[in-house]
Amino acid sequence: MADSRTLEVVKEDDEKETRVVLVGECTENHELEQAVKKLGLETFKSETGLEYVHEAAEFETIFVLSSFEGEVYHKLHRAEARLMGPPILMKCARNGEKLPYATRPQYCHAMQGLVVCFSGFKEREELCYLVDLVHHMAGSVRKDVGAKVTHLVANCTGTDKYKFSVSYGTPIMSQDWIRRIWADRELLDARADSDRMMQYKVLPFFKCQLSFLGFSKEEQKHMEDLTIENGGKFVDVGDENCTHMVIDEHSMKVLPADISLARNIVRGEWFWGCIQMEACADESMYTFQEAVNSANRFTPANTMCSKSRKRKRLKENIAQLASEGDMDMYAKRRSSEYGGISMSPNSFLDASNTPDKSDLAGKTSDIWENKPVAPPVTKVSKRLQVVTELLQTERNYVGILHTIIHTFKAQIEKPDQYNGPLLPQQDVKLIFGKITPIYEVHCKIREELSDIVENWREERCVGNVISQHAEALVKAYPPFVNCFEQAKETIIKCDKSIPRFHAFLKVCLTKPECGRQSLTELLIRPVQRLPSIMLLLSDILKQTSKNIQDFEKLERAINVLKEVMTHINEDRRKVEGQVVMFDIINDIDNCPAYLLSSHRQFVMRIDVIELSNSLCDRGTPLSLFLFTDSLELCKRRTKVLNAYKSPASYKTPQKAYKHLEMLPLSSIRRILDFTETEDCQSAFGIISKSNSESKEKLYSFMLDTEGVNKSEFITNLSKSIANSMCRTDYENLVAVVEGQELQISTAEISNNTLSKAARFGKRVSRAFSFNKTPGKLKRAVSSVAHTFSPFVKDSRYTPRGDLRGKRLASSIDLTSPSSPLGAFDQNSGVYDDSDTISLGAYSLKDPME
Repeated sequence: MADSRTLEVVKEDDEKETRVVLVGECTENHELEQAVKKLGLETFKSETGLEYVHEAAEFETIFVLSSFEGEVYHKLHRAEARLMGPPILMKCARNGEKLPYATRPQYCHAMQGLVVCFSGFKEREELCYLVDLVHHMAGSVRKDVGAKVTHLVANCTGTDKYKFSVSYGTPIMSQDWIRRIWADRELLDARADSDRMMQYKVLPFFKCQLSFLGFSKEEQKHMEDLTIENGGKFVDVGDENCTHMVIDEHSMKVLPADISLARNIVRGEWFWGCIQMEACADESMYTFQEAVNSANRFTPANTMCSKSRKRKRLKENIAQLASEGDMDMYAKRRSSEYGGISMSPNSFLDASNTPDKSDLAGKTSDIWENKPVAPPVTKVSKRLQVVTELLQTERNYVGILHTIIHTFKAQIEKPDQYNGPLLPQQDVKLIFGKITPIYEVHCKIREELSDIVENWREERCVGNVISQHAEALVKAYPPFVNCFEQAKETIIKCDKSIPRFHAFLKVCLTKPECGRQSLTELLIRPVQRLPSIMLLLSDILKQTSKNIQDFEKLERAINVLKEVMTHINEDRRKVEGQVVMFDIINDIDNCPAYLLSSHRQFVMRIDVIELSNSLCDRGTPLSLFLFTDSLELCKRRTKVLNAYKSPASYKTPQKAYKHLEMLPLSSIRRILDFTETEDCQSAFGIISKSNSESKEKLYSFMLDTEGVNKSEFITNLSKSIANSMCRTDYENLVAVVEGQELQISTAEISNNTLSKAARFGKRVSRAFSFNKTPGKLKRAVSSVAHTFSPFVKDSRYTPRGDLRGKRLASSIDLTSPSSPLGAFDQNSGVYDDSDTISLGAYSLKDPME
């Protein structure tokens, strides 16, 4: 009936002529007048608007006020006039909408569609004022909380409405939320449910005073800081104003008798749970339970007993502890103990980290039953003992993987938890995306090992269990191992930047299935598992007779695991090489875009000093980046410009390297290993000629890297060239030559006598000289490259042989004035002969300027 009456009223109002009365300050609002004209409504202006109230029977009159306070507002409200604020008319005019009908005064639509419930307000005047503000912003108010309530406005924590809202995921807001959106009522697009307004949620420890007991100083200081950040206060233990006493249940088993207890005595898990949910958790779920007081069974009854008695009791205690930690899997256990679970102190998760039955979808396992792993026998062979240990560790490992997937991953991405998932989906995928395949394959291995132990015979084959799952292990482990470091970095980043995730990790530390181990410590277990299995298989092999068929299968299983781990390490090396390439590209100025390629991998880097003028000046520090198919030559900037030296340096920060040239390994014709002499130390060279070039280029360098052996780099370079050319004789690519034969000397550079003036003089002489390198020297280098070319087979020459006595142009003394090549000036790097061509890549301008 109420709905039908409302429809009749609306129908009558539609039949009436609608007009707008601008009251008070609204009469001077020109923007409002334009909005009313756009709506096509007749407009009147009045100081009070009271003279138009009596005409409501003939016209549907809307009174527009700039303030819902004061005498004029209250008189019009008592007269049941239809009151609106300017934002409603201007928004409807902008969006081309009709004016809404409402019996209550509405100033704006900031809370339109929201249903609000209040909790914890004791002063009636304050509550009525907030309710009116909600109505003025087109919101609705309910007395009781329910599924239709969109927001709860609370003035305290712990009420039934508060707990209901937390369980249903309803946002719990403070009264400042209503006051803040009312302050923005003039903004046409202001919304109370926007992300910007969510900062006015009630903080977890709102009006709570916490005290902490049993925590370390560092942890307590951290918790006190978080208490203040989350709206609470911390007080001393025993303070009469304390509302919550938070206790570390691992260090405190009994409450002190000489302190005043708070109303709520909770475990530390409650504190972190509140931060994780961003709401005050139900204290009844985290109540601290005192441990039963009992005398220490290892404490002597008489403290004044003799020393011999103390030693005897100490031996008894040690023997008892040793017997409790015994890993005899066939001893009869009490029903309260875990059957078949190792209590070794080296594994914190052995006895507690077990999955639920429902999660294994009906799979049966001895881990759920209090029975021995194997049928009771009078004598157990050593082979069975080691196989049982393998099964035991496999069960523990599967339990760890189950904890990672169900305790961490499932809870983190749980969509229906209060305030939504803890982490973005991309972070969840980075951390847990590769763990499920490992869990699935090891569940199968565990079941097969269980069957072998339960139906044990000495002839049973254990090696087949690993061998038949080798392919699955190869597919499952490399993706996880390759991404482990990235997953660990993601955990650290999220732990520091997301308080809810930090609190969640703290809560998990208190759970028995986690064994007081962090997520990072649990995630490293898959990295350690395969080597552990291989060691156990080796122990089984030692206890297996060669006459048993399983001996060969165990050997095969061990070899399979070695191949799997080799594949994992190789795959990891490749991935790390590709990751390093991103860092290299970011450090090189003007780096060619094609350097980054999926088929290219980084091998090594070496710092050198240029001995020729092929790339830059003699003595210029360079860096060589060796990849699987190319060699990147860069100038090394030993001093990066300070960003505050000049205004020009603000444009772009200077990178550590500058790209000079990129040589494909296929273009390198020869690697020159210069003999170590007093004037030529740690020097080597490269002769390069690409298909597009008509002459060879000689690049010569001196090592400038401590701890790097010249032969190591030459070997890696020659092997990389051989691999790119599909050759196996990489040693034939290296030629040992005397440095003086190609005018290579490191004397000046080694003695640091190459001054800036000399280098400047070389640049000037090179820039203005048209006589650079004689053609005869060019032919000498070409002869060396041809003679030692891997494509030319000549038994007369030994690749690493001495060049002396060979009929080569390089055997001529190039410094002699009588040389047919002309006189060579070491300072200027040029010859006097007019018949010259370039030995290297020269330019008239310094390439670095």
